This record gives sequence, structure tokens and C-alpha cells, in this order.
Amino acid sequence: MAMQRNCARCERKVKAEENWLQAHLWASNAVFHWNCFIALMKEHGEQGAEQAAWKGSRGATEIRETKP
Repeated sequence: MAMQRNCARCERKVKAEENWLQAHLWASNAVFHWNCFIALMKEHGEQGAEQAAWKGSRGATEIRETKP
């Protein structure tokens, strides 16, 4: 059974039989393949994951790099 959502990072369909994560941040939801979420956290940290959750719920996938 396939989910109705695409991964917020890679845009591929997320299948129910895969390892996946749904992030809920305030009023936004985003679905990630587990490996995509781990890679996102390693590359961009907490801020990157937060941005992806916001943008993922709106269908955008570009993650802006932010510097502290």
C-alpha cells in the first residue's frame, strides 16, 4: 500500500512498507524517508529539518542553508 505523500527531501513517493517518519511542526506536516531525514539532520541540523517540515507541507523541497 502506497502512502499519498512524497518525501519532503527527495520528492519520491513514501511507501507504507518503507521506514518513514511524519513530522508535525505547529500546523505543518511533512513525510520523510527515514534515511532522508537522517541525512537532512546531518547536513543542516535541527533548523534544516524544521524548514523542511514547514516547506514539505506546502510541496516545496528546497532547503535554504542557514548560518548561525
